[in-house]
Amino acid sequence: MVVCDQWLGSNGYAGLKALRRAGWAVSVVPEREFIPLQWRSTIARALGRALRPLAVDEFNEELQRQVIRHEPEFLLVFKGTFVKHDTLAAIRNSGVRTYCFFPDVSVHCHGKYLPHALPAYDWIFTTKRFGIRDLREQLNIKSASVLMHAYDPDVHRPAALSPSDRRRYECDVSFIGTWSPKKEALLSRLAVERPDVRLRIWGEQWNRASRRPALAGAIANHAVIGEEYVHAITASSINLGILAESRIGASSGDNITSRTFHIPASGGFMLHERTDELLEIFAEDTSVVCFDDASELIDKVDQYLPRAERRREIADCGRAIVESHHSWDHRIREILAFHDGER
Repeated sequence: MVVCDQWLGSNGYAGLKALRRAGWAVSVVPEREFIPLQWRSTIARALGRALRPLAVDEFNEELQRQVIRHEPEFLLVFKGTFVKHDTLAAIRNSGVRTYCFFPDVSVHCHGKYLPHALPAYDWIFTTKRFGIRDLREQLNIKSASVLMHAYDPDVHRPAALSPSDRRRYECDVSFIGTWSPKKEALLSRLAVERPDVRLRIWGEQWNRASRRPALAGAIANHAVIGEEYVHAITASSINLGILAESRIGASSGDNITSRTFHIPASGGFMLHERTDELLEIFAEDTSVVCFDDASELIDKVDQYLPRAERRREIADCGRAIVESHHSWDHRIREILAFHDGER
């Protein structure tokens, strides 16, 4: 049994499909069908917040009902923002193993349920090496290991672009991701110092940017997901991998992220922040190009933007690396091998 989102390109939906490809029968209990998270208007959002405790209770009751009905061998929860501690305790008491895949920087930025629930899992798979330390020091959790992000082979693959796609997405440099002050500062430097470079930015919360004049025309004011996300990667000459900074409750910022694998899997050329973890996967200037700060980012854009053939060679090498070791099929095999060892 799986608790996950089911939108195209999400970690949970990718993991769900990989489990089925591995021969498992999978039942799904999706949080978003119970808890109103997408309501947009002010009145609807206020109503959603007021109803949330009832919705969370409904979701947890349904999760327990489905466990009783299906008698799964294990429960795999992707993040599990609204899964309650007592629900997990009841499921474990019924003999079902419980696992959580937690992909984010901090466990303290997703509401009140998650920090309380995490100690109730049999095992947590975190995408962060520093997450092991944070779980141990903050929540006294020792039953955890690192499981890196991955790409979904059904979605993240080179796309054929129509003329309409090219008009909509084509650019010299792009960044796809949620706003943060660090990301805004880097992209603003690029926009100011290289005004002739066609820059595009897709993602949530970019209305919070304080340097909007510098980024005017670049911010799309919406996210791109699924096939649209892949089209944006494919249509960008240079795809930036800018990492999230540390958040409340996290001892570090990101070192790699899901885009670290999505971009090369989709055939994109990746210019990524330099980290030790990144360079354990890719070879610098062979399968990825790196930067440390805004000056080096701009220098690398200058260096590689005119060199389409070299970008293609590096992108092809990066794609070969992620295809060989970093799909969701690889990650599910790791989870299943762990589960087999625990049975």
